[in-house]
Amino acid sequence: MRSSTANSSSPILDFSLVAISSILLLIWPISNTIALRNGLLIAGTILALIVFKRFSCTNNLLRFLPISLGIGMFIWVLLHFLLFSQDPSSQLHELGSTWKRSFLAFLIGGATGLVVGQRPHQTNFLWLGIYTSFLFLLVDYLIAFKQTGQVFMPRYYFVSPFGNKINTVIMGIIFISAVCGSAAFQYRKMNVEKMKVRLGLSAFWLSGILLILFSYTTIIDTRNGIGIATILLTVWIMIILLAKLRSVKNRLGTNFNASYWKSLLVIALPLLILLFFIQGHLQINRGWNHFFEDLHIATQIDRYPQWQDTPKLGYPKTASGEIVYPNNYERAAWATAGIDSITKNPLGYGLLEHSLERVIKKSYPNATIKSAHSAWIDYGLAFGIPGLVLTLGALISIIGISLRQLHTSTSPAALIAIWVSAGLLLTFTFAEVSSKHSIEILFFCIALLSAMIFPSTDST
Repeated sequence: MRSSTANSSSPILDFSLVAISSILLLIWPISNTIALRNGLLIAGTILALIVFKRFSCTNNLLRFLPISLGIGMFIWVLLHFLLFSQDPSSQLHELGSTWKRSFLAFLIGGATGLVVGQRPHQTNFLWLGIYTSFLFLLVDYLIAFKQTGQVFMPRYYFVSPFGNKINTVIMGIIFISAVCGSAAFQYRKMNVEKMKVRLGLSAFWLSGILLILFSYTTIIDTRNGIGIATILLTVWIMIILLAKLRSVKNRLGTNFNASYWKSLLVIALPLLILLFFIQGHLQINRGWNHFFEDLHIATQIDRYPQWQDTPKLGYPKTASGEIVYPNNYERAAWATAGIDSITKNPLGYGLLEHSLERVIKKSYPNATIKSAHSAWIDYGLAFGIPGLVLTLGALISIIGISLRQLHTSTSPAALIAIWVSAGLLLTFTFAEVSSKHSIEILFFCIALLSAMIFPSTDST
């Protein structure tokens, strides 16, 4: 059979679909945009169905594995409702709202992935949507700063356009991950093909990362965000540095030209920026002071039962006599209790929101918690081990397929797919992003990345 590719080109249709996806990425984190989001999902789905008709099949079934696993998750959600539901009315409501929109986002993401797979330069229009949403957040913050005179406002995120920390984390990490993949590809081309640095594009990427790191450390103050961003950027710097060291070994005994020093700057600048923001964040947020000791106490959920109702029972103390940092203790203890609950309920409860609140009562009747504050744990509580296998399997298979393409790929698609998938895996591990529009974003990205790495050979 033929490779998956466009049978005919329609630039207006393609750009319209990319524009809708970009606007969705812009408004997904912003509060009170549900009506616009629904309209864009409907319009985008119509365009997506038209795009799908222009693409033929592929004889490499492996490339369909992530898409198949994603579709399998929607089937499992439906089967869970029909066969295993413990709260049919609430689950039916989620099916008609969250999961319906997630499926439309999945279709749009898949079609958009096919388009940008053929037109790789248009991927930056997608990330422009996220960039614009953070600019909107910055402008609102600056207005609040002018009114209050406070640089750091711990409670600002409640009244910010994003409405909470979760939206800030997931969208920022998608942008940073995409930039890591795109920049790694450009850096490789610069070394191999002696290309010059694209200053305009580099400025877009760098200013976006600066804006997001400022949001993580000052506007919203999220340890999840700064922690995951640090992991991603540190790994990126290490990979590029190792590549540069191999280049140094080959250049020993020769003069280093100006382009060589410019490429070193590409490594040094992100490192210095990252260190600057980490240093500022550590001064503001004391949650890192005895982080690992807090985790050790929190994971002993039977020995330290305060996690069940901290307003009533208070918090335990560390060996030095200090009270554990509340956020560290609660999240780690809740996650531990959530994992334990998954093992006792392997098929899941059936609801994305507050499944832990319902399930935990079976083992701990006095517990008042609602969420494990780790998206994969809450997701597993909702749809059990099958749900985790299907969704994690989709992301992991995207990474596996992309790794196989790295040596032959002539576009940034494979590297972007690897980095964004890794960013999503990390974000859903450490952040509470397992409900409502976060699931829409997740399945949009799964379909987008899966389709981006389809073969790009023209069909005949």
